[in-house]
This record gives sequence, C-alpha cells and structure tokens, in this order.
Amino acid sequence: MPRLSVIVPTLNEAPRITGALDALQDLRGAGHELIVVDGGSSDATAERAAPLADRVLCGPRGRGPQMNAGARVARAAVLLFLHADTRLPPGAADTILRGLQRSGCDWGRFDVRLSGERPAFRLI
Repeated sequence: MPRLSVIVPTLNEAPRITGALDALQDLRGAGHELIVVDGGSSDATAERAAPLADRVLCGPRGRGPQMNAGARVARAAVLLFLHADTRLPPGAADTILRGLQRSGCDWGRFDVRLSGERPAFRLI
C-alpha cells in the first residue's frame, strides 16, 4: 500500500502535463501513488497522462470536485494535492511524511516560490 497519494487535478493541461508527471516519476518509483483527475479537457491531457500515472480519472469540472474524486480512490492515508504547474522540492515525500509523523498534525503545506517574469508575480 502506498504511503502517499499525489492527486493532480487537470483541465486542458496537454502542453505541460508530461513535464509535470515526469517530475513525479521518482515518487512512483518509491512506491507512492499518482492519480490524475481530468475535468473534461478538450485537448489530449488524459491521453498524455495515462502512461505516467497510476490512475487517470475523468471527473467533474472544478478543482474541488476533482480533488474530492481523487481522494475517494486514493489508497494512501496521506494525500498530496498538486497542480500541474507546480513542482515539488527534492525529498518532498519524505519531508511530508516525517513532518506529519513528528508534529501530529493532520495537514501541511509548502511555501510557494513563483518562477516567471510576468509583472503580476511581483504583487503576489
């Protein structure tokens, strides 16, 4: 049984989904579960995700309903919700699992670092 289920909600992410899921293959190799929940993409998101995920679901549109659909089928006790444009730091799975175990907390988060040159990023 996996210790961590990574749930990626998607909608029309075909240009970036392969890179996003490629970055998570080490987690799969370590026995963690990768679930993609597509919200009805009109591009090839689900097809591109299929060989790189343990499960690809076609769920309702909307981040919340998609994340809930992924959580319902997840096999691990710890869920990590990750958007397709987000990259985890090295060692993230171990950091998450150790942190939850040590702290007794039921949830956590990572600090966000934005990459890009758009002026709006300076306001966030």
